[in-house]
Amino acid sequence: MNMEKWAKTREKGKQRFVLVNGVLGWGVTTAILWSVLMELIEPSQNIWVRPIIALIIFPIAGVVFGHLMWDKSEKAYEKETGKAL
Repeated sequence: MNMEKWAKTREKGKQRFVLVNGVLGWGVTTAILWSVLMELIEPSQNIWVRPIIALIIFPIAGVVFGHLMWDKSEKAYEKETGKAL
């Protein structure tokens, strides 16, 4: 992990990190990719149901993902720099 980059990221705050990296970066992106892939593999009659459900569920999971990644990065930062959280 690049500690200088993380130091700049953490200055912007946990809430922004979770929103950008968890919800938007992982949740929305994964929802769109999953919806398209599922439609190609197993087409459904109502093409909008999966994307709508995915755009609700995956971003919620993205919140969890974002918090986990923040905590993991903070532990690595603390270990590397010796600075307390």
